[in-house]
Amino acid sequence: MEKVLIIDDNADFARDLELMLNDSFSILKAETSVKGLEMLRNKQISIVLLDLQLPDIPGLEVLERIHSEIDPYLPVIIITEYDDAQYVVKAMRLGAYDFLSKDFHVELMKEKMHQALRQKDLKMKISRFQDENVLTKDSFIFASEQMKKINFEITKLANLDFDVLLTGETGVGKDMVASQIHMRGKRKDKPFLPVPIRSLSETVLESELFGHEKGSFTGADRLKIGKFESADHGIVYLPEISNLPENIQLKLLHFMQYKKISRIGQDSRKGEMTLDVRLISATNESLDDILKNAKIREDFYYRLTGITLTIPPLRERTDDIIPLASYFLNKYSSHFGKSVYKFSDEAVDGFLSYEWRGNVRELSNSIKNALSYTDGSVLELKHFPNILRFKTGSVLPSLSVEKEGELLPYRDFEIKYKTFYFKSLLDRCNGKVSVAAELAGLTPQGFRKILKQLNLEY
Repeated sequence: MEKVLIIDDNADFARDLELMLNDSFSILKAETSVKGLEMLRNKQISIVLLDLQLPDIPGLEVLERIHSEIDPYLPVIIITEYDDAQYVVKAMRLGAYDFLSKDFHVELMKEKMHQALRQKDLKMKISRFQDENVLTKDSFIFASEQMKKINFEITKLANLDFDVLLTGETGVGKDMVASQIHMRGKRKDKPFLPVPIRSLSETVLESELFGHEKGSFTGADRLKIGKFESADHGIVYLPEISNLPENIQLKLLHFMQYKKISRIGQDSRKGEMTLDVRLISATNESLDDILKNAKIREDFYYRLTGITLTIPPLRERTDDIIPLASYFLNKYSSHFGKSVYKFSDEAVDGFLSYEWRGNVRELSNSIKNALSYTDGSVLELKHFPNILRFKTGSVLPSLSVEKEGELLPYRDFEIKYKTFYFKSLLDRCNGKVSVAAELAGLTPQGFRKILKQLNLEY
């Protein structure tokens, strides 16, 4: 259960909040800023609910210190009696996820918290791409001519400062490239705000992007600053752009043309806000299919595709496979505290002949999984069942999710393939039943029972 820290000097309110949330979260409380910051340094906290009127350190300073000293990705939701627009904007630009009044609706609060955790996951995913995959702050890890061109294009696009659409299959690193465009450009010291489109309902997504005025719809009990307003002078990143509802496509089209937005429910007499925000979007779908299947409006499509960067799949740039594999081997060997220093020649041949439908993500996961269940100093072909199956031309199912390189649970396999599944799983785990059982989603006792039924020795 995710741990939530409430930093609020009103003990009665904090206790009520705990009672309302403890069915979904594990609750910790701090009555002062100093105690709250200390708990954040010493405990694994998933989300913070922060009051701004604190007796020792002002809430805005606490917010700034959380993100500068403790965890830049930690979601902080402000809960206060204040309802001043400038105050809200300042809190949002310091990294607050949202701003709710103390008379909030509990289900709305829970939904906001889950949304904040999803956005944190997306931000951390982007960070992991920077750290684990192809790109670092200064360069790619690559050998192919295709990626030399991508590297050049990233730098060029970073400096042009236009809206950009990234395309490419799942797992090629679009999130990472978006982050690199930000890091290499003039906006690198300004906000970079990804928005998890698929996980948000249409109403919530519109509010998340553009904000809303107090009272603009049921549950809108406080002014909300949207991601575009929070990211002024920075970048908003929208993955999975083909999942956008039509009304939001229209608002984005208007913003891309005029760089103006209005909050939901905003009085038209106030006029629109002009913002300096760069938009980077991405899709893993074919642009022709998106248009043909009417997933997006034609006018939005043509505006969106003005500047497009396509990241090629790994199977089309085989020169990158071994450098990337070596990078992951070194990284994960260190992470697992193992002394695995190379691949066998057979494994290398397998890497180069395999299709890598899950791209760089699948390569990364395959090496991580292989290292998890190996005690030797060399990774061999047998440690990569997906590649072994591909090389041998077996009609048996892969033990890996095709696009992710992660093992499927045994329940996903037909009865006639169960023996293959469990034998391969045991081989992969060097006969360690407890490890294999956990991977299959079984208890060791249940795992042994199935082995006995299949007449498999262990």
